[in-house]
Amino acid sequence: MIYATSAEAAAPTRFSRVAPEGGLLWRTDYFGPPPSPKGSSSVDPKAMGALDYTPPAPGETRPPQAFLVEQEVNAVVHPHFHFVDQFQVVVEGGGAIGRHAVQPIMAHFAGASTGYGPITPDEGGLKYFTLRASADGTGAQFLPASKARMSRGPKRYVLADPVLPSTAEALAARREAVTEMVLGEPDGLAILMLRIPPHGRLSAPDPARGAGQSMLVTTGSIRHEGQVMGRLSALFVPPDEAAFLAEAGPEGAEILLLQYPRTTP
Repeated sequence: MIYATSAEAAAPTRFSRVAPEGGLLWRTDYFGPPPSPKGSSSVDPKAMGALDYTPPAPGETRPPQAFLVEQEVNAVVHPHFHFVDQFQVVVEGGGAIGRHAVQPIMAHFAGASTGYGPITPDEGGLKYFTLRASADGTGAQFLPASKARMSRGPKRYVLADPVLPSTAEALAARREAVTEMVLGEPDGLAILMLRIPPHGRLSAPDPARGAGQSMLVTTGSIRHEGQVMGRLSALFVPPDEAAFLAEAGPEGAEILLLQYPRTTP
């Protein structure tokens, strides 16, 4: 089953919480179970996680998650970790993750129980997606308050180089579809940009190369199962699905593809 939600369909879920610094943190849920409780205590760095995480049983497949976060100025997401692998993709604004400046379109991967942050917005705010192949509803595990909940083992953090989206004019003038490799690692971890001319088609790589693929429409639009999915639409293709065939709309399309690493048995 392919999960797909447009920005318009997700918009009614948008809500805000108050960060300790006084600014607002907005969240828009696209698909999957809620990633955390809605109360402002879930963004309090002094709070230890209140919900326990139970790993999937052998053979259990949990649904993916996709949600959009908007940080206003004076709304910092303090250092933390999660219990599952995830990507985050900056789509608007600017700021920093830890010591690293971030801008659109820029993605990072954080492995399970890998600490990162703080995520600090610039004066204009920061907007980014969080994407997961396997859901986690426990919220941010802030450090150092939740350090005892962090699993032992290797940590993994990768910040990819920025990928510049095409202008509307350049995309409309494109004549051939191309796949650009942004990041590729032996265990399947990968980030690619698919650039497709108006009304063109392009097959994504086989999702079985990794543990599934999240996708974001960053420019233009695609058609999927009879629906138009414009900019900031999100999809997830499980590893047991066929390779996704992207069909661009009349303005063309650019899709950021984020492939999860294969898990070690």
